[in-house]
Parts: sequence; C-alpha cells; structure tokens
Amino acid sequence: MIDTHCHLLHALDDGPKTLPGSLELAAELMADGVDAVLCTPHYSELFPSSHEVATLRHADLRAALDEAGTNLRIELAAEIGPHFALRQPLEQLGKRSIGGRFLLVEVQPETPLAFFEGAAARLAEIGLTPIFAHPERCRAVWRHPRAVAAAREAGALVQIVAPSLTGSWGGGPARTAWTMLGGELVDLLGSDAHGPSRRPELAEAVRLVAERLGEEVAVELTERGPARVLAAYD
Repeated sequence: MIDTHCHLLHALDDGPKTLPGSLELAAELMADGVDAVLCTPHYSELFPSSHEVATLRHADLRAALDEAGTNLRIELAAEIGPHFALRQPLEQLGKRSIGGRFLLVEVQPETPLAFFEGAAARLAEIGLTPIFAHPERCRAVWRHPRAVAAAREAGALVQIVAPSLTGSWGGGPARTAWTMLGGELVDLLGSDAHGPSRRPELAEAVRLVAERLGEEVAVELTERGPARVLAAYD
C-alpha cells in the first residue's frame, strides 16, 4: 500500500518528536502493509513548518531507514492549512507540492463549502491540482456530502483517512466518509498517522472497505490511485 497522508517526520508539527519516534511509526506503517509514504507535515497557522527543515528531516529519516536496512519509500510534500492555501505566496505552496503537480490541502471541521472552489482556482494559477484531505471531518460536508462532487468534476482529488472509517473520529466523520465512498466520491485513502497521538489504522480501514465495497475499491484507494499521485515524482 501507499500512504498518501502521514506525519512521519519528526520535530516539525504534532507528529513524532524524535527520529526514533519516526522510525517507530515507520515500522508500524510497514506492519500495516505500507511500502511507500508521502510525508505531509503541516504547513498552517498552528504549525508553520519550514520546508528547508522538512527537507533535512526527510534526509535524516532516509539515512536512518537505509542504515536499518528498511526498504520504505518516502517522499516529501506537506499538508497545507486552509488559510495558508488561500493566503500564502504561491511560491511557498509550490515548494511543498507533490512533484509539482498536486498539493495536499487540509479541510477542517469549520471549513465552508466555498473553500473548495476558491482553493482550486488559486492553485490552478500555478498548475497544481488540489487533493482535499479529510473533508469528511467538515460539518458543512456532513450536511452536503455531495458538495465534494463539484470539486472532483473540476479536477480535484478527494482523500479520506483511516480514523474516519474506523470510527475513531466519531459518528459524523464516519457516516460522511462511508456515504462519500458509497457515492464514489473518494480517490485516495490515507492514514493521517502522527505517531503516539494517532496510530496507523490503515490496515483496519482497508479491511472494512474490502468487506463492505469490495477488494477492487480498496486497491484503487490505497494502491492504484496513490501510485498515480506518486508518479508525479518520476
């Protein structure tokens, strides 16, 4: 599997605090069946992480994984907070993109529905396609789960995360995530793992998806779809 949303790098946001913590999380992800990870530290008002420091953390983790003989692919991007997606210089967003093609954009509980169109239009100025992360957490989407359809029709991708499907984030996100899946409104499934504060639940989420919707859907969300995203680095 490919995890397209993970706070694996240490000492950048609310993910692992130390390099050993990152290695521990990497081992848990691999135990879940993950063989490639898109590292997405927050870039937001709460965690305005430095891209230069993130690059160093990524290099440190790569070296530590190699030293341990761990064959886990890791790529560097970021999770862009809603305010930053609309207000930060486009150059700063471009540096944190996925291979210059995609940008992971956070959707928060209070995000308004108009954000989807506004963010997509702004990113189009530099040729980036948004991947909207965990819109199932958004209360407006709870009331209008098909609101993400317009964003997808305009070219955006939609990513839900494992804790929603397993119920760890409560009934609203769980119901909305399953409704979106049933309506074929989802492109990717990520872990949003953070280390001790949020453990990977990807294997359990994939099991539930395969059980309810079929193995092909699970494979598309965690293998084929993510592979098309990571191809941006090739």
